[in-house]
Amino acid sequence: MKRTIVSLFAAVAVTVFSTTAALAQEIIIANGCDFPLYGLALVHTGEDEGDNLITAPLAPGDGIRVELNVNKAIDLMAEDEEGTVITFTDLDLSGASRIILHNDGTASIE
Repeated sequence: MKRTIVSLFAAVAVTVFSTTAALAQEIIIANGCDFPLYGLALVHTGEDEGDNLITAPLAPGDGIRVELNVNKAIDLMAEDEEGTVITFTDLDLSGASRIILHNDGTASIE
């Protein structure tokens, strides 16, 4: 009986690890706005804040690479030099390799 429980636990652990690892993906977040971004944060939809992903302004046309475990929709918040925040809401990034942020709060997902 002990051996069956240990085997079952090991099988579940491998399945969970494989599923989690499959969700990890690298995404490029590109600034498609016509102004530099001074703050950029990913948050799960419905939450209020996230950690800033950039340490220096992200110029128009530039991008950053981030590693994500995407398992539900996210929001992305971008801040300009004056502190104005644009929120890109309910983004489904599963399978995405690149997201381009636009001035009007829309995003192109590739």
